[in-house]
Amino acid sequence: MFADVEILSNNTYKFSKFTYSIPKSLRHKIKIGSIVRVKFRNNTKNAIVVNIHNESPSIKIIKPVEKITSQLNSSQLLFLKHIASANYLNIGMMLFNLYQDNNFKLDSEIDISENLIYNNNEIYSNLENNERNIIFTPSLKSAKTLYDNMIINNIQIDLYQKTGGNEEIANVIENQSKFKNTILLSNNYLKIVPSKNTTYHFFDTNDIGFNLPKLNSMNIVEVASLKQHYFGGRYYFYNEYPSLNIFNKANHYIKPDLANVDIYHGNGITECIELLKTKYELSTNILTHDQSSEDYLNEFNIIKNKQEDYDISVLINPRIVYKNNLNSERLIYLIKKINEVNFKKKKLIILSTQNIDLNTALEAKNITKLTIEELKERKKWGPNLHHKVYKLFSDTKISIENSNLVLGPRVKEDVFEYEININLRNNINYNEIITSFRKLQTYEPRKVTSI
Repeated sequence: MFADVEILSNNTYKFSKFTYSIPKSLRHKIKIGSIVRVKFRNNTKNAIVVNIHNESPSIKIIKPVEKITSQLNSSQLLFLKHIASANYLNIGMMLFNLYQDNNFKLDSEIDISENLIYNNNEIYSNLENNERNIIFTPSLKSAKTLYDNMIINNIQIDLYQKTGGNEEIANVIENQSKFKNTILLSNNYLKIVPSKNTTYHFFDTNDIGFNLPKLNSMNIVEVASLKQHYFGGRYYFYNEYPSLNIFNKANHYIKPDLANVDIYHGNGITECIELLKTKYELSTNILTHDQSSEDYLNEFNIIKNKQEDYDISVLINPRIVYKNNLNSERLIYLIKKINEVNFKKKKLIILSTQNIDLNTALEAKNITKLTIEELKERKKWGPNLHHKVYKLFSDTKISIENSNLVLGPRVKEDVFEYEININLRNNINYNEIITSFRKLQTYEPRKVTSI
């Protein structure tokens, strides 16, 4: 018998599996999901078994599995398969990154299951009703701002993270049972072992700070949602509007205040900019949000960083509906830009080549209707929490054999477009997914978040 394993490492090894023989003494003990010790490149490494079979590999020397150190249960294995497949990674890399700081102490099931979504400003009332809370924020700056607002709202915070130092978080982990309310940087969530007597709050979940660049922008909010799905626990998420790539409900939408929003409509962008010039001098400091806007508005003084002082913020043709469907990511972006100018008491100018009625478009009744339709589309086609889509492009047709996961090609302007379509809701064919990742890695598949 043989075991295909993935090395526990900060490296996918190009999605390769490594084959070891199974000694007779371990044949009735070893299973898929066993954590084992193996000799790997002159070192002894931890590895996870992902397949067991009788096919002898075509290599001269086959090293044996040395020993079994632990065994994943079904929920632990499914969770790791899911989060790896959803982020173009493998289980070996997930174990290494998610659990090494806990000495590989894995998640266990909690007999409480609560997954609720709130508006950002509802966090203060929620903390008053819970005994122990850990609040995760996307940045140290947001941790300080939230701490200051807690004080204003007469809520005691026992500790908030002031630096990214290891000693500070080690102190929190060691003494977390002593703290009632703690504010931590979001990447430290992966170091906390969830317990049933703690509520986990994720504040401002649409902030890019929840993405981990070194792990293909794996989103900590998505990891938390999946942990709650597989193991239970009490999780509260806060945002302006939920990303429907992660969540399957949106019942807390609040229409943003449009008092500081002006819309300039023209038959083309040039005409819109001419209207802008009649209202603002060329010396105006304009905050732009993409390269295209910078190019169009280069006669003005361009400000690229929202932390710097500016006179007006400008968006060009923002669209929350695409092909008659709500695009929740675009809606979130627009709400954020509106809230930013309201907080700073500035103006947001929208240059639009369509005569839009933003007041009606952002009414709760309209957003609710569009949300229902987007959720239907995502449930059917993805992407969502349990159904992931990757896109890849090639100048030539790709030879794809015996794969139920790869769709295409769609040919446009001599470019071949393919999709890796992965439904992770039921039986996850992990080895097939990893095989597809390995075969297609040279094309650099890109994860899709919008419909």
